[in-house]
Amino acid sequence: MTGDDRWGCELLLCLANPNGWKSVSECHPPVEKYIDCSTKRHNPCSMPGCPQSGEGNYAQRNDGRYDPCMLLGDGYEEAPRGYLLQGVLSSSEFSRSGNRYYAKKPSKYNYDGEYESCDSDGHCTTVSSKACVRPADYQGIAYERYSCKDSDGYSRTCYRQVLVYSAISWQNAQPPRAIDVYIEGKLYNRVHY
Repeated sequence: MTGDDRWGCELLLCLANPNGWKSVSECHPPVEKYIDCSTKRHNPCSMPGCPQSGEGNYAQRNDGRYDPCMLLGDGYEEAPRGYLLQGVLSSSEFSRSGNRYYAKKPSKYNYDGEYESCDSDGHCTTVSSKACVRPADYQGIAYERYSCKDSDGYSRTCYRQVLVYSAISWQNAQPPRAIDVYIEGKLYNRVHY
């Protein structure tokens, strides 16, 4: 093989390596060539294909900042948007009053992107978050106390619902350029660059 066919096959093999493309010295030239040409401002190159790879085996560019939860395996999926807390409702991390549970520790907001979080004093920061959960780990709903302002501007105590899971995998935002590798038609790996 020569030209783009060879380059495309080298890219597919290198990017599918479970140890990462950087672990094999022969992978550096073809992957670095693609990264360099795909990031050009004018006329960026496209991902070359590998004709010998067979149906369903290919790589394509993706601009996602977070990896799909399914790459974690073991039944992980995207968590619902909103406030989440890792714990077990029957533990000492929660108090119970009647049929309601109240969180003793703060939750974290799941958004799958960037958002601005502001405290009661008006200090704001940009936060990135994405959570992955397994439905089997769902514990139920708890309520979290937080400070809010009423219609007259006075601070008061409010409560919000928080979804509780025994295990939550939080992802950090990655560089926005990525390559998705598909093996037998299923997403196998995402490589950020």
